[in-house]
Amino acid sequence: MGLAPEYILIDQQKFSKTKLALDNHVYKNCEIDDCDVYYSGGQYELIDTHITNSRLILNHPAKAIYSAIQIFKMKSPGSSIVSE
Repeated sequence: MGLAPEYILIDQQKFSKTKLALDNHVYKNCEIDDCDVYYSGGQYELIDTHITNSRLILNHPAKAIYSAIQIFKMKSPGSSIVSE
């Protein structure tokens, strides 16, 4: 029996010029403007949430996954990346 992640629900909030985490969060009906949004590769959801003028900052392992995708795309023309 595996452990399911415990999600933190953020509902109907407005964020501006702050730092936010994506991992294990559910942002519902939120507005995110000019924020640093950090992502490490965990589960998250954005439900009716609008993000403007913000930056997605990848931490490990998400940073390593992004690098692997970029290398694969560059070195494997005509190949595809599939998410299951």
